[in-house]
Amino acid sequence: MNHPEERLAARADNLARLLSDERGAEILAELQKLALVTGSRQAAANGPRATAGTEPDAAAVGPWDVVHTDGTTIMRRRPLPVDEARTWADVADIALSDTAERVVLLGESSARGFLLDPVFNPALALQRRLDDAAPGAHQCIDLAQTGQSLRELMTLVGRLPALRPDVIVVYAGNNWVLPQHTPAHLDLLATSLRNGDYATMRDAFLDGIVAPEAQRLLNRLAQVARSCEARVVLVVPEFNLRGWTPDPELEFPPLAPDDLTRWSGLRRRAEDARARGEAASVLTLTEEMAALDRGLSPATGWLRASAARTLGRTADEERALEAARDAAAGLLTTHTPRVTSALRAAMADTGARLGFRCVDLGALLRHRSPHALPEPSYFLDYCHLSDQGIELLAAAVTDAVRGLPEGTTAPGPGAPGTARAMSFLLAAVHNSFYGQPEERVAELARAAVRGVPETAQALHDVLEADGPVWTHPAVKTLVADPQANRYLAPMLTRQAETLGMWSLRTCLRREIGRVPRPGAPGRANGAERAPGPQARPGPTDLLAAVEQGLIDGAFRPPNHLPERSYLQCFGRTSTLVLELPQAVSGEVTLVYRTPETIDRTAAAAVLANGTEIGKLPAAMGGWRCLRLAVPASAVRPGGNRLVIHWPLGGARWQARRTSDAAALARSEFPMVLPVQGELFEAVFAPHTTTDA
Repeated sequence: MNHPEERLAARADNLARLLSDERGAEILAELQKLALVTGSRQAAANGPRATAGTEPDAAAVGPWDVVHTDGTTIMRRRPLPVDEARTWADVADIALSDTAERVVLLGESSARGFLLDPVFNPALALQRRLDDAAPGAHQCIDLAQTGQSLRELMTLVGRLPALRPDVIVVYAGNNWVLPQHTPAHLDLLATSLRNGDYATMRDAFLDGIVAPEAQRLLNRLAQVARSCEARVVLVVPEFNLRGWTPDPELEFPPLAPDDLTRWSGLRRRAEDARARGEAASVLTLTEEMAALDRGLSPATGWLRASAARTLGRTADEERALEAARDAAAGLLTTHTPRVTSALRAAMADTGARLGFRCVDLGALLRHRSPHALPEPSYFLDYCHLSDQGIELLAAAVTDAVRGLPEGTTAPGPGAPGTARAMSFLLAAVHNSFYGQPEERVAELARAAVRGVPETAQALHDVLEADGPVWTHPAVKTLVADPQANRYLAPMLTRQAETLGMWSLRTCLRREIGRVPRPGAPGRANGAERAPGPQARPGPTDLLAAVEQGLIDGAFRPPNHLPERSYLQCFGRTSTLVLELPQAVSGEVTLVYRTPETIDRTAAAAVLANGTEIGKLPAAMGGWRCLRLAVPASAVRPGGNRLVIHWPLGGARWQARRTSDAAALARSEFPMVLPVQGELFEAVFAPHTTTDA
């Protein structure tokens, strides 16, 4: 007879075999969800149980404890880990005034003053405007937190009675469409995808999850405000519609192969029509694109907006840009924070119904813009305001707090000059990392070099250097400034050999060469800085020089799936950068593969600085290695862009939809996006002699 432990092991092995496929994993996930439900019911039946250290202190508000001593109330700051501490206001203990009206500001990174904080932020600007109007009559308490989710904001709102606020200002909504789900939410999405398609899943996410959660938050806010006899000012956020280019990794909608082929053909025709100046044709073609993609691709709206702008149709341009912004929301991909049109409308309508004083940031910025659209200069990136944008908002909120007509309070002067210039440098990092046009990165770099030349030089030196980033002596200069330290320290302490950011590197190299510095020989005004020693380089691993920025995204696909040892490409093109001290010929080795669904006769064109150097034949059966010659005439000193133009690919749509629905049912993220190509290796090796 077998030992009981052997019989148990045999049954466990059998169970593992039964659950080893995709269907078995889904069954196991259902059992785990059942355990969660029955466990919560059992806990409710047993009643609350006191456990030391598990229940948060009722007087805790964010990172502060509200303490009453000797007739005074103090918000005492608790020690926090560095990474968490930097998400809150850089303020220690706060003595609450007994005489001033207490104004509490809640919100996410936009309310935190991302890229300007801790030197300048909305709370500081609001306090100054209120003090100018009535010195000492108001006390602003800054409870904004970078990265705060809707549920975290809900928790914080429930803590507000401990502060007895007179006015609650909420500036949030950009993070509400970022994926954060319960098992019940994922079940809803899985069912929607099984019974429909990805547009159905998107609608279920926005209408069945985000909208009700937002409604609950606003109702809770009204309830807490009534209990405190406080007024509420609700800021409806806005996106940098005209000044933020959509992520090319998200450009292809998740469509069936035939529909995707038709959509791509329409897109090519629309781009050709735009190049010929035929704006009306672009509008017609993008209408057909939109009918196919049902709002799942930002490329459609972006193309349509450019045509509407050419024709002077501002309302159509605005709708198209909003569609481009909203396309990423709800597909469970990684994208920058944003507020959708539906959320903006719901916030304004619900706020008015609940008696809140609403400040529509979009309307405020449009009023100040000559384009009838928010002026990009009021933003540092996708949704974070520049210091001038913050001042406009602070003036409008001041009017709302004081019950004055809109436009009564004049905006303040903004951040100190060095803080503003530092915000431009940090924004240049952010914009470069997110692949924004080089013209925008150059504009920010130019302003930064003029305003904070030493810090810009230090960042330039770190970007140009080889070896572990954290060991570079210029890092000390970069983290010495509190504003730069808040955002650059996490990036500069990584174990990366290089930070990439090729657009920023190119722009800083150019701008620093134009600004002579005392004691810097050989840099006449307008002269380019030499790109480095004129030594022949060794082999360069192009995949090792991945982009690094304020948010770590190396080898991480834009669909929340785990990191891979190879680079997955979801857009039409993949760009790799080769840094050379001089123009030399060489050979690039590429190990790649392509999706099974592409035409077997198709090939990927490989270009070096716009010059085609070869093609990659379709490789559907597995990884393929190909070596392409790179002539010296195709490269130049400095950064060289190697661009791979992938043939239209994707996945077997029906199988992917089934697999994605099963992943959601297992509480995992789905694939969603169609892969266009994959790179396992990309190495450039120079020739031993220069091409003639």
